[in-house]
Amino acid sequence: MTGVSPDSREPFLELTDVSRVYGEEVKVFALREVSLRIMPGDFMAIVGPSGSGKSTMLGLLGCLDLPTSGSIKIAGEEITTLDDASRTRLRGRTIGFVFQQFHLIAHLTALGNVETALLYRGLKPAERRDKAMDALERVGLGARHDHRPVQMSGGEQQRVAIARSLVTDP
Repeated sequence: MTGVSPDSREPFLELTDVSRVYGEEVKVFALREVSLRIMPGDFMAIVGPSGSGKSTMLGLLGCLDLPTSGSIKIAGEEITTLDDASRTRLRGRTIGFVFQQFHLIAHLTALGNVETALLYRGLKPAERRDKAMDALERVGLGARHDHRPVQMSGGEQQRVAIARSLVTDP
């Protein structure tokens, strides 16, 4: 029986010599020639002082922005050559976001907020509700599905955001 060595797996995320420069007259390098490989199942943290490029890096990894130069592959797909619609589809299929500021929609319930992540999946409303409810139950908020953000604690709001990021099974 032959096993798969860790080195033979394809990285889930791979950055090669990625730079992101802002400005025309005065250039500001938010990232300069960053190379990184993240394998499936790996956990990582991006840490650093304010202004060190953490948010820029996350924007690039989340297909929300493109690098000025370099290569970014997500699940083996080069994102720098994709059009906006293709990057949006890739993001929807493979990436779940948990934002520091949660970004819950105030007039929607917890269930409605989680359902928003499924709106472009082509699911029937009942299927969206079922998947969203299951995600809320997984984070311990099934009983609070009908509460709006102002009716929840900060920790509960955070769990709604986590459920929203996981409901798409990224």
